Amino acid sequence: MASGKLYGYSGKVLRIDLGKGKVVKEDTRVDLLKLYLGGTGYAARILWDELKKSVDPLSPENKLIVTTGPLTGTLAPSSGSVEFCFKSPLTGIFGQTRAGGKFGPKLKFAGYDFIIVEGVADNPVYINIFDDDVEIKDASHIWGKTVHEATEILLEETGNLDASVACIGPGGEKLIRFANIMVDFDRAAGRCGGGAVMGSKRLKAIVVDGDRPIEIAKPEEFYDAAMEAINALSKVREELGLYGTAGGISSMNEEGRLPAKNFQTCYYEEVEKLSGEELSRKYLIKRRACFSCPVGCGRYVWVPSGKYMTPPHEGAEYETVDMIGIQSLMKSMEPLLRADYLCNTYGIDSISAGNVIAFAIEAFEKGLITEQDTDGIKLRWGDAEACLALLQMIIERRGIGDLLAEGVRRTAEKLGKNAEDFACHGKGLEVPAHDTRGTSKSFAIQYAIGNPRGACHIEPAWSGMWDSVRVTLGLRDFGLPWPPPDRFEETGVKRGEACRLIWLFGELASLLGICRLPMQAEEDSNLNIRRLSVLVSALTGWDLDPKTLLTISDRVYTLKRCFNVREGISRKDDKLPKRLMEPLKTGPTKGQKVENLDAMLDEVYEALGWDKATGKPTKEKLKELGLDDVAEVIWPQ
Repeated sequence: MASGKLYGYSGKVLRIDLGKGKVVKEDTRVDLLKLYLGGTGYAARILWDELKKSVDPLSPENKLIVTTGPLTGTLAPSSGSVEFCFKSPLTGIFGQTRAGGKFGPKLKFAGYDFIIVEGVADNPVYINIFDDDVEIKDASHIWGKTVHEATEILLEETGNLDASVACIGPGGEKLIRFANIMVDFDRAAGRCGGGAVMGSKRLKAIVVDGDRPIEIAKPEEFYDAAMEAINALSKVREELGLYGTAGGISSMNEEGRLPAKNFQTCYYEEVEKLSGEELSRKYLIKRRACFSCPVGCGRYVWVPSGKYMTPPHEGAEYETVDMIGIQSLMKSMEPLLRADYLCNTYGIDSISAGNVIAFAIEAFEKGLITEQDTDGIKLRWGDAEACLALLQMIIERRGIGDLLAEGVRRTAEKLGKNAEDFACHGKGLEVPAHDTRGTSKSFAIQYAIGNPRGACHIEPAWSGMWDSVRVTLGLRDFGLPWPPPDRFEETGVKRGEACRLIWLFGELASLLGICRLPMQAEEDSNLNIRRLSVLVSALTGWDLDPKTLLTISDRVYTLKRCFNVREGISRKDDKLPKRLMEPLKTGPTKGQKVENLDAMLDEVYEALGWDKATGKPTKEKLKELGLDDVAEVIWPQ
């Protein structure tokens, strides 16, 4: 990579100490950009360097890092991402969460690549950013307001209706451990409890706008590459744009892939009432897209009348439909949309909320939770009224809701009596709406080890593309094995090599500042690694060929693992919840289970260059990636 003028980046970092009321503008460290590109890579290095081991995630010592990537805010398709990084109050390990919308681009237009938020304010505050003007302002008048209320007030108060707002709701203020950071009203940075980190710092919101250009090293080449990439996504636009992320629910159900009833089965007979087609037929106002996105998978919906009347809002994504609707066996779209709206405007993660609600229903069924705990509510499968009432208890931290707001792992530990047997989480992060048994055995190791933040389907990549739907993502020339003929095969199919390459490819999204969804398609119609290489090379002027990109991605992915190792994570923690090791009870995939998790993990450890006994990246691997100082901490003499 050549040195010289910095292209594609703003070149500045905002470091804001809320305790001191101090704003410092620093230069973006070019040495770190060349090693980590940007996004969560830059943030991971800052968190490694500046956070002490075992720091309380809700203490002033934790940091919230708001990140963009080099492609953020450019003509590159789907470049509207913003990522937030921190130590997670839900899991106690590396936390990151992404939102679309326009906040990331607006931050770049204001002239900043990153914001590092430190300390805790004496009273509620918000940060207002417009180019060089950065102010910490009083937020006492909006503390307690919902996301929608606070966002509207801030846009009017700052006199800039075109600004972007990242905001928490009462969920973050009450330190619900899976509270969201909400962007532009309804775009959710929804996992790991970033909203609780903001709440612990008494930071209600960040408002940002700017009018500075992003300079491009080779404008004509970049324009041509961006247009070629946009045109290549026509198939993704056609498929994903039609019904949004919930469009494939019915076919998933027919194939026995759709988790239901707290992961007891992967089949639900009432699925058509909760399908993407049903959503579009009855409740869709219009489609929506994030900044620079040609796909437009967002749905702007409402329930115009009736007891579940719900204002217009953006939702519901596939994950919400399954986790809140199908997991609890709802039979109607309207209460589901009401629940989705409540999660958005009160600022809590619908994945985790749906998970703990389904867990609570099963716990009630088993007698571990009683009507005395629920204020007289009888928790039953398919009872939408009970689900909404329980959701309100979680939002208010009232009764059993106060415990459920701590997440499913802490709730199960408190309840005891074998509650952990049906608590579905990985390292404390609630399992999302993809089952390791009915969908993809690659998810078994992704939930156990593949995601640095815990059990997640999308970070660093949707690895089920390979064995579940047999898509190779344009990675065959870089060593991706052919998918196995049977998606239920576990070992002997080069799964370790496949997962490593897919994860490193997927990790690039959070480094470059783009959405993952356009990457998840066949080579001729996705943002494949060659297209990304051409885009970022023309943008920055650096020679970032595909192999270089994968090496940088490997460095970041490995560093995140080391962050977790420093916090005490080892091979013993790389496991699945007991429920996901049991045979499925009903449906087309009845009887399917994970048989050889340890053997699959061995294959992945070997492919990644991690020690099989401890789960640590080996000293040799760390030195190969230039992480010599990290090796000294992970492998002390």
